[in-house]
Amino acid sequence: MQFKVIATLLIFMLSVLTGGVSARDISMLTVEWAPHYGSDLPEKGLTTAIVKAAFKARGHTSDVDFIPWTRALKEVEEGKSDIVMGAYHNKERENSYIFSDPIYFLELGLIARPDLGVSRYKSLRDLVHYSIGISRGFANSEEFDTANYLDKHVATFPNLNIRKLFRGRIDMAVMNFDLFRYEAKKEGFCISDVEFLEPPLDTKGLYLMASRRIPDGEKIIKDFNRGLDEIRKSGEFDRIMARFRK
Repeated sequence: MQFKVIATLLIFMLSVLTGGVSARDISMLTVEWAPHYGSDLPEKGLTTAIVKAAFKARGHTSDVDFIPWTRALKEVEEGKSDIVMGAYHNKERENSYIFSDPIYFLELGLIARPDLGVSRYKSLRDLVHYSIGISRGFANSEEFDTANYLDKHVATFPNLNIRKLFRGRIDMAVMNFDLFRYEAKKEGFCISDVEFLEPPLDTKGLYLMASRRIPDGEKIIKDFNRGLDEIRKSGEFDRIMARFRK
């Protein structure tokens, strides 16, 4: 009898500490997307490290599998897994998924050769005299993509623009800043040899999406949000970011 009372108290305390969600293993799906997350990256990437730390702060364990993106969306929507890790927000997706607070924000913008002496711009029309590398099939910002007055040079893949920029064949390139840093380092280029222009063309949050078909989806997301807030306040979030972006 005494053992049952103690066990009941322990379960109650755990429930309180975790904001009402019984601690459990949370299954997550996403696609390979370096440098943010990937099966071959240290700790499976920056996003994975932050998400696991936030869940751990609330008493949960979590793991992620990397599969094609459309399959990940479908399996979570159907409730076969709990979470899609690392998604952009849009209103249409709210019909099928419950969104977390943003994990962090991604900046997409212009990267320039430093010899141009340009670090900021007020309007895209300030850039009409520069050659700008873009990647075929990639959406940037609506304003930039419709700016037909700019001198845009199309490359078949982003790494080609990185090489052209460092070799002086174009003046600027448009890319996700983190992706540029990651791929440029892999190519053996020095990041200090370029200028990341302000302001970015676009800033987008990266989110978790929980299935609406699992009974505790809303509670899991609330728990994640609380855990994310906790690791921000404790400084663990900044330590993780520094570990990956040094």
